Amino acid sequence: MRFGGHETFPVREGWLHKGLKLVEADHEAFKDPFVADTLGVGRNMAKSIRHWLIATGLAETRAGAAGGKNKLLVPTAFGQVVLENDPYFLQTGTWLALHINLVNNPDEAQSWQWFFSRYSPQRFDRIACSEALKRFLESSAQRAPVLRTLQRDIACLLSTYAVPVPNEHADPEDAADSPFRRLGLLTYFRDSHTYRRNETDITAIPAEMLGYALSVSGALHEGDIPLREACFVEGGLGRCLQLSLDAFINVVEKAETDLPRDAVLILGSAGERKVHIDNRCPNEWLEEFYQRTYAPGAAA
Repeated sequence: MRFGGHETFPVREGWLHKGLKLVEADHEAFKDPFVADTLGVGRNMAKSIRHWLIATGLAETRAGAAGGKNKLLVPTAFGQVVLENDPYFLQTGTWLALHINLVNNPDEAQSWQWFFSRYSPQRFDRIACSEALKRFLESSAQRAPVLRTLQRDIACLLSTYAVPVPNEHADPEDAADSPFRRLGLLTYFRDSHTYRRNETDITAIPAEMLGYALSVSGALHEGDIPLREACFVEGGLGRCLQLSLDAFINVVEKAETDLPRDAVLILGSAGERKVHIDNRCPNEWLEEFYQRTYAPGAAA
């Protein structure tokens, strides 16, 4: 369980591309005291990029040839799939997969898992959110850091996703804006300093992300799943994207139509409807997304 590895910086435009390409080329790159210069960022930002590569599942540490403390940072199998198909992180599906990975990675992003799986208010402010996280940690017998640390973590999370309104004199090319804001999950109201949750536009959700999220969460091995249960699985698509049951069912129905080979099927009558989803590993779902996205005749 970790808080604060991001150095208070949300992911910025271009960071993951630069960081992933760097560790692909040199597994010891982040040991270099001048890695910040190589990345073209400040020293703390370089630490943040390293954190986000690990937290999003793009890279992992491995023991070097000498073992012990000689740790290397290398692309994961997930990171390799992204490198081969969307190295510049242009696809919404890539950002959805990264978001799903964060919500399912309590070791590196505890606040993310809690916020999207356990914290339910539709409107809230940053202080109330931070205090609720502290109460949750204390009630679950987990060792909680001081409130100030939690406040910084929550501030980073909210800044990652929240689109401010009114968006006064915003530069659409501002690299400080996190690409995760494109998911439209949160709105920040400047006048009242409050936040509101939003459902993701279901038309923008690639069908493969349904299977990807449930696979990452570990729910697919359980066989056919009641629709309501599938919607509210911790770490599943419904929780990650804050979907209502009706919206989630629409996503499932769209996936049933869009995906080939009966990959997703709705079973049973209206009284006891279940969903059957092929039990594939997450990277297989991601690769199918890229194959369908880049297939001849696919929409741009």
